[in-house]
Amino acid sequence: MNRILRGLFVAVCCLGLLVGCTDPTIVGEELLEGDKVQPGFTDTISITSYTSRLDSFRTFSSSLAGQLGRYAVSDFKDPIFGSMKASTVIQARMQRDPIFFTLNPPTFASGTTVDSIVLVLPYDPGSFYGNLNQIYSFEVIQLAEGFAREDDYYSNSPLPALGNQLASHSFRPSPNDSTVTINYSFDIADTTSFPHIRVPLPVSLGEQLVLLDSTFFESDSAFLNFLPGVALRPTSENGGLTSFNLSPSTPNGSQAGIYVYYRTSTDLRNQYQFPFNEFSGRYVNYETDFVGSEAQPFLGEGRGDTLLFLKGGLGTQIKIKFPHITELKGVIVNEALLDVAYIDYPGAQEEIYDPVQQLTLSRETPDGVLLIDDFVLAPSDLVGFSFGGDLEDGPNGEAGLYTMNISTHLQRVIDGEEPDELILSVFRRGDNHNRGVMAGSKHPEFPIKLKVTFTKP
Repeated sequence: MNRILRGLFVAVCCLGLLVGCTDPTIVGEELLEGDKVQPGFTDTISITSYTSRLDSFRTFSSSLAGQLGRYAVSDFKDPIFGSMKASTVIQARMQRDPIFFTLNPPTFASGTTVDSIVLVLPYDPGSFYGNLNQIYSFEVIQLAEGFAREDDYYSNSPLPALGNQLASHSFRPSPNDSTVTINYSFDIADTTSFPHIRVPLPVSLGEQLVLLDSTFFESDSAFLNFLPGVALRPTSENGGLTSFNLSPSTPNGSQAGIYVYYRTSTDLRNQYQFPFNEFSGRYVNYETDFVGSEAQPFLGEGRGDTLLFLKGGLGTQIKIKFPHITELKGVIVNEALLDVAYIDYPGAQEEIYDPVQQLTLSRETPDGVLLIDDFVLAPSDLVGFSFGGDLEDGPNGEAGLYTMNISTHLQRVIDGEEPDELILSVFRRGDNHNRGVMAGSKHPEFPIKLKVTFTKP
């Protein structure tokens, strides 16, 4: 018998011995009964909940990752949540080399004639919320004083001192329609098209820019001494909210800015864009008023045990607490799913006001409000799969449902490492102004549920 056949024979014999010695009624019997793990499940954990008014949230950080994608400009009257007014301030800067980031200042030679000066505000379909079939109006105001780009700004950060009004503009939102415009480069006209609005500014402002001493173009700080920035402030009350893509990291955001169209002394046409680039400071100031709204009676602890009201922007958030969760002390959490139902609230007008599409969960810490690890550790392109939080259809045609995986966080709560209260919020609330009414912990049909599968050693 050669070595291959001999090895095969030995292997078959060993396998036969193993099979013959395996008795499912005997294996493990040497373990004591107290050593066996005990699987368990519960969905009857005590929960309390209420709607909390949001005091503020950050609307600008010097880090691009901490900036908004859209900047709101509206006085939004919501039929359920009351009013929310948003104004945006932003700095125009000089162009920079895309590789070395060195300044590319304008060169306005003697004899330059200004044809026009225009504020360009790009948008995308997600820039608007609510009733678009209205005329929206806002004003453009020159800032009388500047603000530091290096600082963080919040929704309650006041606007800088305001100067002269530069323009007043009205428009009907058409977020899916592109506007065709002409770009000039030394008398060569080229058409470009993207969704945006164009706000004419006083030609006198362009003439001042053209006549500026060259020292104003030696640095951004010198230029900001002439034009500290502009404020975009709503002048009409509407049933919706408009916002603009003023960040270079957003689609068409690099097109935003103040454009000076001019002719040289030899009548050559040209233009210069003062962009809202990655070096520009920008933030949104919000004012909200819930007085007389349907949400008002539900704001505050002890008042939202049946219905919860959630809104993006400087709106509301939901506090959820598990007061007796330590009764699970010692268990190992295998999976913990938090279910929150979406309610078809009378008068919500869902055909106009889309419900919240994505939720997040945070908790209070000594360092501020931070997202829970189940959300943070989920891959950015798999948040809906790993953490959840998306609005899904309810079973059997019932209420819509948000389901969130909080397994890691709940284990830490049970172990006493985290507080027993969670904060439910709109995902990227500064960019998403959606709202919705949720079922509270005491709702008669769809109460909030925490479903926990665990192992008890």
